[in-house]
Amino acid sequence: MIQRLLTLLFMCLWLTAGPATADTVATGSPLKKTPETQFSLGMGCLKKQDIPCAQLALASIPAMSPYAKVLSGNIAASKQDYDQALLILLPLQADKSISAEASASLHTSLAVAYENQDDPLRALEQYVQAQSGLSGDALLTAQKQLWQFLSKTNKVDLIAMRGNITDTALQGWIDLALAAQDGLSKDDVAQWRNAYPDHNALDELLAGLTISSATSTAGNTSTASAAANTAALSGQIALILPFSSEAYYPASDAIERGFVAAQTIANSNAEVKIYASTGGRDDFAAIYQQAISEGANYIVGPLTRDEVTALSELPVSLPTVALNQSDLATANRNIHFYGLAVDSEAQQVVRIARDLGMQTVTIVGTESSLSNRMIKTFGDAWIADGGQVRQQFGVNEDTDMQALKTDIQAHPTDMIFLATTADNARLIRPALDAATPTFGLSHIYAGVLDNPDDAPLLAVRFVDMPWLLNPDAFAAYKSAAQDLPSGEMQRWFALGADAYSLLQAVVQHPGMPATIKGLSGTLRLNADGSVSRELAVARFGRNGITVERLP
Repeated sequence: MIQRLLTLLFMCLWLTAGPATADTVATGSPLKKTPETQFSLGMGCLKKQDIPCAQLALASIPAMSPYAKVLSGNIAASKQDYDQALLILLPLQADKSISAEASASLHTSLAVAYENQDDPLRALEQYVQAQSGLSGDALLTAQKQLWQFLSKTNKVDLIAMRGNITDTALQGWIDLALAAQDGLSKDDVAQWRNAYPDHNALDELLAGLTISSATSTAGNTSTASAAANTAALSGQIALILPFSSEAYYPASDAIERGFVAAQTIANSNAEVKIYASTGGRDDFAAIYQQAISEGANYIVGPLTRDEVTALSELPVSLPTVALNQSDLATANRNIHFYGLAVDSEAQQVVRIARDLGMQTVTIVGTESSLSNRMIKTFGDAWIADGGQVRQQFGVNEDTDMQALKTDIQAHPTDMIFLATTADNARLIRPALDAATPTFGLSHIYAGVLDNPDDAPLLAVRFVDMPWLLNPDAFAAYKSAAQDLPSGEMQRWFALGADAYSLLQAVVQHPGMPATIKGLSGTLRLNADGSVSRELAVARFGRNGITVERLP
């Protein structure tokens, strides 16, 4: 706090008296406070993640100046308000009056905004435009930012982008990224340079890519594993799971297996100590304190919502990846809430359906707590996005299925949301209108890619984790999970594996955003410490599961 106050005081003095520079010494007077110099000052603040400092610089720029608008948009992007960043910055792209530095920052912020809105092609275009007018170290920095984006973009997205563009500069970057999927040798780079002799990729960047590839290839046994892309963790990790509960023991075992598998793949020598909890709130604080007293450097867990709520009430000072959500809000940035929440799945289904132009929905569930949670979460997200819930049915053993079918057909809607598990979905689906697009969550899929029992679910679309839908992409994990049952236990395994990758990102890049192409989906660690998850999209077909889109 004291340092922040001193910084702000210094900034106020700078703004009123001007900076002491070589020009001040030579002329005896300070440099004129132009919009461009104030913009540069604000960008320096943002590089240090000091938003109040940047806002102070913004206040000294005339509101109508393009530099004020660019800095304002960059501040919005730094605050992760990407909609506002796009709104401010998109109209400024054609402004030729701003400096190369300002233009580069504008396009970089737009790239980050598009990246976080899952539009990789537009993000790539903006990263490339950010290089315009730059040279020397500034150009190298811009190209490193571009490469960082490309290196975390999966092969499916790269190929899709490659087929949608004709610009040779963009094609060159994508082809280089595709070649780097299996590691870049000097011969690979030479062949790429022969194919793109006029490409502006700097030799210094290319040399760094071959060095980085050579040092990482030996330990990288799965291109889908984010754990293999950075240095392994060391120290002591406390893994707090409800092994003391008979009900939670199988899930705890699967999570531990996934976590240890990811740690092994990452070549980590960290000590993992298991702490068995009961799943309840009352004894959690004591277990947590025991882990601290025995030398834990990091915490992973707990698993149940009650325990995570208890965790959020503690003064957590260690990097902690909680495996569920809390019932209480907390401002503690040491806690990163990650889990297999119904909420994120339902919200993704809403986005998919709304993007397809669907306006009205019929919701069909059962009278269980899980189904009720699905119904509420989906319904709230659907209505918040402007959709209409026309009908809602709760099916039980006394339901007249023929009457249900007649009622649904008499009141057609754009789609049906089937809020239940696989067994119940197979029984209910024949009573629904087969011509109406039908969606479900991961619970509707039992985890077997070619299961004859899924025949009644033909054409139903759902979201689920890549590990269950495209396991061949994670070959390094197969042996560790081969003894686990399909379905839920495999999901818990994926949760454990990605918990290690997430912890690694939290520890090695504190306060920085990161994207992890994990087993459970694409995880996005935001600068504020929050975690979001995007799943794959699939549908039931006549010959098994068809994957429509990987995250």
